[in-house]
Amino acid sequence: MNIASEQHLAAIVIRLDGDLTVDDSDNFKRTIRESTNDFSSDIVVDCTSLSQIDSVGLESLLWLSDEARSNNYRLRLACVPQTVSNIFCLTRLDGAFSTHPSVEAAARSLN
Repeated sequence: MNIASEQHLAAIVIRLDGDLTVDDSDNFKRTIRESTNDFSSDIVVDCTSLSQIDSVGLESLLWLSDEARSNNYRLRLACVPQTVSNIFCLTRLDGAFSTHPSVEAAARSLN
């Protein structure tokens, strides 16, 4: 998995590319901590290139949501692929995340 981040006015945008699975969990958490300066901003996760997610990947996204919330920031997911969205529904996590059709829409929801 490749993770890239970019600071914008409304939030830090994190782009995920590849699989978010058990093999990537530790790297995901470490990279997120570094790129968000230990959660000092709202976060938008661009899932456009997220190809696969497993239970540990779901747990990683829940961890990210909890960390953002505990630091009084918000998490938004953007461009979630249908396969990942289906997994959210099957695991009943579709209500746990605020998802948006684009990064811009996710950023606007933070205002």
